[in-house]
Amino acid sequence: MKRILRLSVVFVAALLVACGSGGGAGGSGAASKPSSASSAAPASGPPDTMIQAAAQEGTLELYTPSSLEKTGAAEIVDAFNRRYGLNVEFNYTPSGSMTRDAARVVTEISAGQPPTWDVMLVTDAHYATLYNNGALEKVDWAALGVGDPKVITYDGTALNYATQFVAPAYNPNIVSATEAPKDWNDLLDPKWRGKIGVSTATHHWARLAQVWGDERTTRFMEGLAAQQPTLGRLPELYTRLTLGEISVYASITDSYANEAKQTGAPFVFVESVKPVIATNYSVGVLKGVKRPNLAKLFAVFMTTPEAQALWDKHQGQTSMFIPGTPAYQYVQGKEVVALDAKFASDQLEDLTEKYGRLVGYR
Repeated sequence: MKRILRLSVVFVAALLVACGSGGGAGGSGAASKPSSASSAAPASGPPDTMIQAAAQEGTLELYTPSSLEKTGAAEIVDAFNRRYGLNVEFNYTPSGSMTRDAARVVTEISAGQPPTWDVMLVTDAHYATLYNNGALEKVDWAALGVGDPKVITYDGTALNYATQFVAPAYNPNIVSATEAPKDWNDLLDPKWRGKIGVSTATHHWARLAQVWGDERTTRFMEGLAAQQPTLGRLPELYTRLTLGEISVYASITDSYANEAKQTGAPFVFVESVKPVIATNYSVGVLKGVKRPNLAKLFAVFMTTPEAQALWDKHQGQTSMFIPGTPAYQYVQGKEVVALDAKFASDQLEDLTEKYGRLVGYR
């Protein structure tokens, strides 16, 4: 049986440790030429030999969430180049379907071919697919400067570098604060029948089952199905909520709360639920990757203050596992359920499918 490094199911952070922040300059895939690799390397970071080897590996093939536009990816790569004294160019692939593309690289690796991408910035659930299919290399991340073991997941094969939080939401033009749901079970109140949306992201409910157990979660999903919910993809239901076509959204990421703040859309994120669900973006090293040193170096970079600041700028997210970040501060004193690596390996896929069927997805 595979040995698996477990993340804590309910994360209660310790003392806040101050962490520097870094900005980035806009740019293109190629950064300005630096002085030298050794002078740019942080003292406790990756060894100079790895940085020098990475400099010889050519153009980085980078796969990102579609919400990270190429200009944002270029800014991140520019900061990566500056930190390590490199002049790496990159090719950018925005996600079409993370599920499809994770399956693609698993097929490539199983066939003995190098994967299409050197670095994949995808969710922890998709990294579960990669891990379960033996598509990831184990790395001594501590030796490369990743100091906090809570960042490391999937038996040392990946790093959790960014967090999205998931909770219900409601339209305040339709629902008053006193009438709004305060916790998960409030979604089952009969007053929301025919007025609630449930998205295709049914893995949210599978994550909740880590603390509730399957029996309780199954009863909850049966109750949610009895509410005659409107079904659809995350962005579609967000639009329907802000237009007033539905009153309540059963589970949605806080990235939409950020979007609503920017646009003034009527949207309230219900932060009082216990637990708040945390979904993480992960990065690791695929087996047989064409540019292994660049892949390791880039993965480590995503945990640095510069990368955290840039991901926050472009995606509105940082890592709940990295002291000093906004996400780390947000979880202080909150009950938060993050995906456990063994649970992801053993149960996530089956429970996601089960709860999807129960609520009406086929």
